[in-house]
Amino acid sequence: MHKFKIITAIMLLILLTTGFITQKYALACETVQFSEYKQVAANIFSSPGVENVQGVLRSIAEGKQRVGSTFGAMTASPKVVLVSTKDEAAGFGANSTASAHYTPMGTCIVLGPKGQNVDVAAHELTHAEIGHRVGWLRHLLEIPVWFNEGIALLVDHRKPFLIENIQLSQEEVKAVKKLDTSRVFFAGENIHKNYLASRLAVNEVEPSLLYEKLALIRDGASFEDVFEM
Repeated sequence: MHKFKIITAIMLLILLTTGFITQKYALACETVQFSEYKQVAANIFSSPGVENVQGVLRSIAEGKQRVGSTFGAMTASPKVVLVSTKDEAAGFGANSTASAHYTPMGTCIVLGPKGQNVDVAAHELTHAEIGHRVGWLRHLLEIPVWFNEGIALLVDHRKPFLIENIQLSQEEVKAVKKLDTSRVFFAGENIHKNYLASRLAVNEVEPSLLYEKLALIRDGASFEDVFEM
């Protein structure tokens, strides 16, 4: 037991150390309040270049409502950063649409100029809620990226991601379930197809039971045992 505790402590130290060293973008996001970005609402910060701030705030509020009506009321309170250009997004390790960074402090969402709408807001807020429900370490160890993206697409109503518009084989859906990490999911030329396959892969998940099942993972159960996928 003593040896197990030592090994566990070493693993946690490695995870924490590498996380804080390599996730410079997440740290930039988490410390945005010390930059030129202006706080425009609770936990929401905007670049001076974002023009329709009030419109974006409405989209975020609608995104929260969509998450709540699909899965249940949100309890996460992620930090949200609004950027006005692709270059500003890159400064936070995001593309021109959006990105979510996970740290022990919580989730920080970057909404790029192409992602300041209700669909992308709901998508990223779902990532934040999943991370919050299971906790940072359990999220890192147990939640596969394909599952995380597939669940987020349940509230993302952009036309290409609607299930009636996806035509993939069962083999392609099965293949995406092997892409457990961001490094493999977002690599190569098949990123868009990976998103589509992940949406089909979670089609049997009951949204009303999501939080209950995430709580089991938070409390120590494995992803495989809980979702049987």
